[in-house]
Amino acid sequence: MAALFKYHDMKKLLLALLLPLLAIAAGAQTIDILSLNNSLIDYNNQPAMFNAMAAAMGKDARWQARTQLGRTLIYHYNDPLSRDIALSRPWSYIILQEQSALPRTAEEAFAQSVLLWKKALLDKYPESTPTIILPMNWAYSDANVNEQTARLKRSYLNAARDIPGVVISPVGLAYEMIYNRDGADAFAALYTDNRHPTLEATYLAACLQYAVIFGESPEKITFVPEGLDAKKAAHMRRIAADTLADWTTYASTSR
Repeated sequence: MAALFKYHDMKKLLLALLLPLLAIAAGAQTIDILSLNNSLIDYNNQPAMFNAMAAAMGKDARWQARTQLGRTLIYHYNDPLSRDIALSRPWSYIILQEQSALPRTAEEAFAQSVLLWKKALLDKYPESTPTIILPMNWAYSDANVNEQTARLKRSYLNAARDIPGVVISPVGLAYEMIYNRDGADAFAALYTDNRHPTLEATYLAACLQYAVIFGESPEKITFVPEGLDAKKAAHMRRIAADTLADWTTYASTSR
């Protein structure tokens, strides 16, 4: 898979992982975002939360979602409606949310699915190919958190290395940080079952997406959704900021 893009300088591929290259110049046109996702994004309606967050911060951004509950990225790829929506216009960003277990249990299949989407977008829009964002999945709550997160880190980093124009929102690392810093009870508060997010976990993910797309620190965010305690929200923003700093370091040293 890497051979398809071997003409790209590896330093450029690494820089594509980093936040600063994702910032869009002030005054740019509306940022159009599409996600091809399953329940991990659908829970608590993360797109609507992000849109409210962006509006509160004075950003002109719209996130639309194509949701297929329990489905994989290859399912979306083979679904005519998902493909039609994804290729209907040159979106600013396309968020590809993989099924919860697949990135750590079938790394090659996951990477191949991302590659297929990248090639389809590149063929359709060679001069304005949308940037692909991969939100990193998180460990199941009843699993070995550090072990599963290590597998996820490797899987997502390998996909981003091999496919230029792909960036990672390290949501799974934020979950792990809460587990390691704040303990099992705080970690459990991120889950409605063994994999789906609570409101505060969805807010954490939305803050990371905001930071990745706009190139701004999550700690600048002032928006807090209804139903979320302000202190918890502030803590999630701090976790998001620290996670992004750690991810940049990890990506830089894991070539």
